[in-house]
Amino acid sequence: MSIDMSQFHGAFLEESAEHLDEIEHLLMALDPEQPDIEELNCIFRAAHSIKGGSGIFGFDSLISVTHVMENIFDRARQGTYQFSRPIIDVLLKAVDALRQLLASYGDNVDPDWVLVNLTTEQLEALLDPSRVALMTDDHGFGFFVPLPEKAVEDDGFGFFEPIGVGKDDGFGFFEPVELIEEEGFGLFEPLIKEQTTPAKTTINSDLASTSEQKIPVNEKTSNEITPQTTAVITEAKTSEQAPAASIKKEATKSKAENIEASTIRVDIQKVDSLVNLVGELVITQSMLTLLTEEMIGPEAEKLQVAMRELERNTRDIQEGIMSIRMLPMSFVFNRFPRVVRDLSTKLHKQVELKIEGGHTEIDKGLIEKLVDPLTHLVRNSLDHGIESPEVRQAKGKPASGTIVLKAEQKGGNIMISVIDDGAGLNRQKIIAKARERGLSVSDQAADAEIWDLIMAPGFSTADQVTDVSGRGVGMDVVKRNIESMGGKIEISSVAGAGSTLQIRLPLTLAILDGMSVAVGDQLYIIPLVNIIESMQPVPEQLKLIANQQMLELRNTYWPILRLHELMGVEPNQLSPTHAILVLIETSKNRFALMVDDLVGQQQVVIKSLEQHYRRVPGVAGATIMGDGSVALILDAESLALPAV
Repeated sequence: MSIDMSQFHGAFLEESAEHLDEIEHLLMALDPEQPDIEELNCIFRAAHSIKGGSGIFGFDSLISVTHVMENIFDRARQGTYQFSRPIIDVLLKAVDALRQLLASYGDNVDPDWVLVNLTTEQLEALLDPSRVALMTDDHGFGFFVPLPEKAVEDDGFGFFEPIGVGKDDGFGFFEPVELIEEEGFGLFEPLIKEQTTPAKTTINSDLASTSEQKIPVNEKTSNEITPQTTAVITEAKTSEQAPAASIKKEATKSKAENIEASTIRVDIQKVDSLVNLVGELVITQSMLTLLTEEMIGPEAEKLQVAMRELERNTRDIQEGIMSIRMLPMSFVFNRFPRVVRDLSTKLHKQVELKIEGGHTEIDKGLIEKLVDPLTHLVRNSLDHGIESPEVRQAKGKPASGTIVLKAEQKGGNIMISVIDDGAGLNRQKIIAKARERGLSVSDQAADAEIWDLIMAPGFSTADQVTDVSGRGVGMDVVKRNIESMGGKIEISSVAGAGSTLQIRLPLTLAILDGMSVAVGDQLYIIPLVNIIESMQPVPEQLKLIANQQMLELRNTYWPILRLHELMGVEPNQLSPTHAILVLIETSKNRFALMVDDLVGQQQVVIKSLEQHYRRVPGVAGATIMGDGSVALILDAESLALPAV
């Protein structure tokens, strides 16, 4: 029976992308002078896994690149290869190329073989001093120290058969398919388990012999020993030279295997389904609680005790399910060392990136939307904030600037900060640019108002346009994206000392902290993040300006927006002096929302209307209340009135 391998493409591409992220992260943290053997082993295994899986699916372009990469890392972990920053730069570019190739296979398009050949050639140049000598008199290529002669002569690098061997059925790239299928490369179970047991017996017997004698890797043995066997033999050989290091390596590998075995991939739709089911469970529990409160007698007391226990268990289940959706901020932060490294090199600046609070968890849906805004903020801090080394030294600062990425949880929100010790924002330059664009700006305006101007569409203070910045598009998009997630962005800056850009977001998009309000016989939920305060005005506070009723509060005028008119419902109160005004602030404006009554504050599970009905203006979603009724969740941004 034949198996359609294409059904496994998605899993392989996803796992390969994770392997590339791991390789990049470890390369960024690698000490060229004294590389950690465990880090090298992890990089090697990641490259080998990509190559092995590529062999199963016939992804030849991936095989070509990863084959040379694993040769480099194999020599490095044997101590016969010395890294440098330029070498790591070449390897990072190879990682970028592999990402492009993965994207090609994911989109079912032909890979860019020009890119494959170029990347492969660059990697091979790092391994072959003879080729380097043809290009320059510097046998180190300006990158690395010439390798020992013994290592050069070993075309198999102590691990692989020479690429050019005529009888190599794997074309120098991979072992025969039947052996690859037997190994599985950590992605699949062996197709025929009856054949697996003898293979393992052979491996064990080979291992027993390696403790007393070395096994040459020639054409004969390569046909008898699987790639897995060869890897184990290499590790056994290394253990003879450094027993302590081998023990540490095996212990780490065993720990990693245990970690892998304790995790499972779950489709996010399944998690969302569980969230919905828990929401239904909460509703059912609330209904039962209402019924038990109406009962009397000793049996009722026992039932009430049981219901309180059910309530606690239900709450624990809800918190547990929601925690499944949470991912650490390190998923976002780990990509920025590469961004800072590449951009600082391009701009000829010295920058140190510090990451704090990477363990702080946030909803998966928010993580995916945070990447682009944070990338723009970091690039802005590096481009506009951090000065050149010469300028910094002239100001009495260290030549190397610092950018801090920080995440912390405060209540039901997560605070993400991008902090730099650069030049800070130029207040006068921003004011001048604003007036040039026809904006009315007072010299006495608060700093916060001035800083907000840089997030206006098309606003830029850059003297010239570059491929990094200067076009005036970016900060307005950042603000819009943050607000679409129910968050806010705030800027603070001190001239000459640096700037701080802080993003405040809810921990999850699935649960909302809101205020329940009543209009007639309808309930509505207003997000707490938008509420300033609520009050019942007196007649003296009501003003009529340009046929618009306004609330005057602390020398500020708030347009009054009647919720019953927007929603088309019959209110219980028609006069603002008998109703409740909820003061709401959005990115667009401030206004007072008139409602009949405040019901109370509570957490609600958001359910989308668009999936089951259609988009409703002014409504972000819906939720089911404890008594089974449905309440609409208001979208404060779309309700905001234009400035008066």
